[in-house]
Amino acid sequence: MSRRLSLIVAGDPAQRTGGYLYDAHIVSALREQGWEIDVIGLAGNFPDADATASSALAQALESLADHASVVIDGLAMGALPEVVANHSQRLDITALLHHPLGDELGLNEADQQRFHRSELAALAAVKRIIVTSHFTARRLPELAARYGMPLKANVTVVEPGVAQAPISPSADSPSEDSPAAEPEETLRLLCVATLTPRKGQDILVHALAGVERGRWRCDCFGAARDAAFTDSVQALIDKHQLGDWVTLHGECDSETLESAYRHAHALVLPSWYEGYGMVVTEALAHGLPVITTTGGALRDTLPAGAGLSVEPGDSQALQDALSRFCTDPELRQQLRQGAIHARNALSDWQAAGAAFAGALSAASDSQTMQAGSQFASDWLTLREGADFASRSQHLAVLASEWLSARTQTPLIADLGCGRGSNMRFLAPRLLTANVNGSQRWKLIDHDAALLEQAREQAAGLSDSQGQPVAVETHCVSLEPLCEVPLEDAHLVTASALLDLVSQQWIDALVVRIAKQQQALLIALSVTNGWYFIDPQGEPVLDDEDHWLLALFIAHQQRDKGLGDALGGQAHAALIAALEKADYRVEQAETPWQLNAGSRDDQPLMMTLLEGWAEAATEQAPDAAARVATWLQQRQQAVAKGELGVWVGHCDVLATPLFTTPPFTTPREEA
Repeated sequence: MSRRLSLIVAGDPAQRTGGYLYDAHIVSALREQGWEIDVIGLAGNFPDADATASSALAQALESLADHASVVIDGLAMGALPEVVANHSQRLDITALLHHPLGDELGLNEADQQRFHRSELAALAAVKRIIVTSHFTARRLPELAARYGMPLKANVTVVEPGVAQAPISPSADSPSEDSPAAEPEETLRLLCVATLTPRKGQDILVHALAGVERGRWRCDCFGAARDAAFTDSVQALIDKHQLGDWVTLHGECDSETLESAYRHAHALVLPSWYEGYGMVVTEALAHGLPVITTTGGALRDTLPAGAGLSVEPGDSQALQDALSRFCTDPELRQQLRQGAIHARNALSDWQAAGAAFAGALSAASDSQTMQAGSQFASDWLTLREGADFASRSQHLAVLASEWLSARTQTPLIADLGCGRGSNMRFLAPRLLTANVNGSQRWKLIDHDAALLEQAREQAAGLSDSQGQPVAVETHCVSLEPLCEVPLEDAHLVTASALLDLVSQQWIDALVVRIAKQQQALLIALSVTNGWYFIDPQGEPVLDDEDHWLLALFIAHQQRDKGLGDALGGQAHAALIAALEKADYRVEQAETPWQLNAGSRDDQPLMMTLLEGWAEAATEQAPDAAARVATWLQQRQQAVAKGELGVWVGHCDVLATPLFTTPPFTTPREEA
């Protein structure tokens, strides 16, 4: 698609709230990647759009040329489905949702339903949907099922990035090993949120009123968007005589806010509901523990061990959490180390921008695999260590021996290459003793953004003899397979792809490689599902896990763009097809074993749990609450080191039994 787009937002694009800051960072990251972006702010009232707002959106869309790409922020489009629908066929429209409009605090039931229905109607007219959290990705199909208004566009999650920052508290003690607070030091609690009822500053004041004074102070930064609510919060501060300890500073510039983060000891966010909660990630970037609620996406946003969470609206529970933090130095140090650990796993805005670009590049048709969801750059990066640790070294050696014996100019075609992980694993392991020339790779993927990352990752990559690797990229879909450029390849390979394909796709692949007498190396195909393990590595069996695994397996078998997916059955189907085509087949079990209590494995385990829960919710929207309970319990067990995860995979190498030209050995050529 064109690398030019328009972003339409409600009101002034320079507003300093989480949603507007997300938009601004994404725009900046895309521009750094060469995108031309026009940002358009709309006049009028939002989200309950008035005539001025409707006219402004209509004029903005009418001004765009046919087939132009446009991203409309959810706040600007949710109440104007007719305007969006009028241009849906002429323009390439993407919806960007931070959270459903009807989930805003304070709406009566009639208004809540009106906003939900209006927003779902608007989403029905767009080609793709980008959301900023997995919570919202789970929430949308739940709402669609409730109102009987199914979503046509695929939903892609692009979580916010963050800019790394020096570790707090204070510029005088930035070391990871420094204490969470010096003895007798005043603890500085920081609240960063606009003053609106949803953010819960009134709950915070009630909670702080019960915390022993003298050891702490709380600085609240955020624009007074609701004057009456702001006055009520200040009245509560006065009522509880907290004026010496709690200050409402109002909106501030970035330098002032950065200074506040640098000198804080913890972030407090008492929100009733968040679509993501960017300030949580910003606090973690400073190594700050977070004391927050489980409202909306906050349950997902705060990593286990990096802070304390309470139910939204529970001032007594929040008071208890604050009191514990202020009086227990061991707890503060533990949470500080947890926050620093979480800090090291954060993605930056450049990665978020790349994921956003990938989502924009993905075709709207549900028959095409979506970039930024299953194959998001951050997920591919996260899993790479586990992939490399479990892959079969033996099959890689056998593949390289077959390859070096049959060609002087080896060419490897990598299907669904993503960021090039498969190439980075195999290239240094391929034997080239009989080869006069560089190893060549043909990287094939439907996602232009990931292909660009793969090309960058290939820079400096060498084969087993230290020779540079030559790379060419092809941005094509893997369906239909007849249009994928495989003709001149000697070895066809793929990693973590097979569970997405259909029986028809497998049959077509085997027919095609057999015709050319090509070898096939497929790695990390999902086989026997997954289960939890205890600290000794023994399986942990639970009925809820079996229930959720069944939903996950059913979701695996949905069409992912390559026909009705076989999921865990694909590996066996491939073996059968290869043996029928007179191929010699070698297999190796290559499971992930992610150990209980392993800090290195924990980020991947947490992401797996979120992915399984998201798939289960999509498969059974009516069971969303049960899935959420399962997710919370398993995440807590993983965070405490009580559970690890085992995921079944298999690798396969297939070589033709009867090799014919052009794959002659050097001896035959002589």
